[in-house]
Amino acid sequence: MRPVRTIIAVIFAAAVAVTGCSTHTTADQPSAAPAPPVTAAPAPPTTEVSARQPAPKRPAPAPQPPRHRNGPIVDYVPAPVLADGRYDSYIRRVEVPYEGGGSRLVVDLVQVFDGQAARDAAIADGMARDKAQYLGVYVRNQNPRLRTLPLASDARLDLRGGDCEAPRNHQLAKLMADARAMSGSIHTYYFTLTVHAGAVQQVQEFLAINAC
Repeated sequence: MRPVRTIIAVIFAAAVAVTGCSTHTTADQPSAAPAPPVTAAPAPPTTEVSARQPAPKRPAPAPQPPRHRNGPIVDYVPAPVLADGRYDSYIRRVEVPYEGGGSRLVVDLVQVFDGQAARDAAIADGMARDKAQYLGVYVRNQNPRLRTLPLASDARLDLRGGDCEAPRNHQLAKLMADARAMSGSIHTYYFTLTVHAGAVQQVQEFLAINAC
């Protein structure tokens, strides 16, 4: 039995030896380093834009009224309401004096026809032919726009039945009365204005109806 025990002891010792060797080998080997956590790549740093941004646009300046040179010295004044010339009109109002001083006229420009042209224009505007046939003058007023013009201090007023030598205030009073005169629905008078440098230099008064 001794040899059997001896063999068993040898085998057991050999087994222990092998196990111990294997265990020692595993313990002696360094453990693998843990893998680093996977993280997203950092975003590239924001770089400052070197290009200059366009400056904000400034609002366009408000349009200015047209101006013109007045006299030998550069003196800019507002453009006149009417260019130099002669204009037929009704006078709607005479302002004496107005807030800026002096006098001014509020006028309504018209078209004036004489003779056969007057009859043709009246018929074209809807007047009965039997009524238009007696017209010697016809005033057409299709545009209600009013214009205000200064009356020159030395303006000449040629009024029917007026006195050119009368005081200025008397002449203006007659002008206002005649401007308001009506023959039914028709203005009794129309006026021809002579305009120069933006002011009325002369006022001529005419009948807008047939003379008796």
